[in-house]
Amino acid sequence: MRWGKTLFMVAALLGLMSACSSTHIQSARHPAGVGAPPFRDVTVVGMDNRPDVRDPFENDVVRCLQGYGVAGTASHAQFSFAEVSGSKEQVRQRLLAAKVESVLFVRVTDRADFVDGPPASLGSLDEGGVEESVYNAFTVPGGNINSAWRIGARLFRVSDGAVIWSCLLETIMKEDADSLVFMRGVANTIVDRMAKDKVIP
Repeated sequence: MRWGKTLFMVAALLGLMSACSSTHIQSARHPAGVGAPPFRDVTVVGMDNRPDVRDPFENDVVRCLQGYGVAGTASHAQFSFAEVSGSKEQVRQRLLAAKVESVLFVRVTDRADFVDGPPASLGSLDEGGVEESVYNAFTVPGGNINSAWRIGARLFRVSDGAVIWSCLLETIMKEDADSLVFMRGVANTIVDRMAKDKVIP
């Protein structure tokens, strides 16, 4: 019975999430960035080892940065995924050797799929009834299986490795959404917030 109630609560929370505004972002400048002038040269690292995800995302962020007059660079053109995912100091030394001023790391921290649509009938509210309801929600036509994403971004100053700025983005990707358009929206949101927080001009 307790397991059934837990499933019911999770389903209700996910349904509430889908009904709210689809994108939330929190950000902060760190102490090392207080008083520092805005960066005009940012190298972008999308922390995903799939080139069909990393490459277009980095390119989108670069285009957004250029819209603010920032010289953005996509790291995939110069560094393999292994070269930007090792120890922090090794990565910093590589970036320093390449004369990189600052680097923006972006990674997916969490993802959860959920059904968007009318709540499934919970029947008798016993454990079997709830499990059957969840199964039906994901297999019976009529509802969309959307994805809730949590995406983290951090801007580092390469000279000393200090974290200058960070943000956490929570957003919903609809089942029928174009993934490239979705990534472009994430890129826009992150760069716009960087400008708002004055870490770029």
